[in-house]
Amino acid sequence: MAVLKKNQLLFGIVCFRERFWECSSFIRLHQSYLESQSSEPLHIFVFDNTDSKDWFIDYPSFEDNIKITYQRNPSNPGISFAYNRIGDFAKNNDFEYIVFFDQDSELTKNTYSVYENFSKKNILAAAPKVISQNQLISPSKYINYRSYLYDDLSSKKILLNGNSCINSGLMVKTSIFFETGAYNENLRLDFCDHDFIERLGTTAKELHILPYELHQNFSTDTNTLEQALFRFRLFDKDLSAFKKNRNKLLITLLVDFPHLLRLTMQYKTLAFLKIKFSGK
Repeated sequence: MAVLKKNQLLFGIVCFRERFWECSSFIRLHQSYLESQSSEPLHIFVFDNTDSKDWFIDYPSFEDNIKITYQRNPSNPGISFAYNRIGDFAKNNDFEYIVFFDQDSELTKNTYSVYENFSKKNILAAAPKVISQNQLISPSKYINYRSYLYDDLSSKKILLNGNSCINSGLMVKTSIFFETGAYNENLRLDFCDHDFIERLGTTAKELHILPYELHQNFSTDTNTLEQALFRFRLFDKDLSAFKKNRNKLLITLLVDFPHLLRLTMQYKTLAFLKIKFSGK
C-alpha cells in the first residue's frame, strides 16, 4: 500500500453565521473520517465569514488526530477570499491537495476514504456528483455561460472544457490551484465557481468524478422576498465583475435577463427591476 505523504489532504470549510462544529459538512466529514479508521490525521481549515460583532467562538475539543485551524474575517469578504486563504494555508504547510466544502453540504460515510484514495492517484482535479432536490446539478454542461444539467453521468471523468461544477466537494492539487490563479476575489459569491473552473480547464483538462454523492441545500430555494432582494444585489455586483473580458451581450441575454425575469415572476414584484436599473 502506498504511504501517504505528510500533509496530503487539507479540507477547507467556509462558514457564515453558524458555528462550524454544528455545520452539516463538518459533522459529516468528522464522522466519515472516524468511519475510515485512517492512520492519517484529519486536517480542517475553517474560514468564518460571520459578520456579527458579538460573535464568539469557543469550540469544543476533538480527538488528537483532528487538527483544526480556525480563522475569521468579520468583514465578510466573500467565498473567493475565503477559498484563497485556505489555499494559502495549504501551500504554506505543504498540503498536496485541497478539498473545499460549503457549510451545509451533506456528505456520505465514505467521503473521507474517497478523498484519501484519490489523493494517491496524482490527479489534478476531481469532484463528486452533487444532488439538490433529487436532481443532479453538478457537474454540468457549461455552454455560453449557462449550465445545462446532465440527465445521468456515468463517466469516471469528463473534459473541463464545456463543463463546470460547483465549489463544494471540489478537490484540486495545490500546485494547480495557484497555477490557475486561484479564485477571483472580485467575485464574492456568484460565478466564482464557473470562473475558476474555466481557468482550471486550461491546465487540468479533465475533471475526475468521485464515487460518492454530495447533497447540497441552497438557501435561495427558500428565501423570503427581503432575502431574495438582498441576494439579488450581491448577484448583480458579481455579474458586473464576471462580465469583464467576456462577451457582455451574450451574458446579458442568456444569464442576466433570464435570472431577472425568473425572480420577477417568482415573487410577483417589480422590485428586482428597480434594483437592476437604479442600482439601489
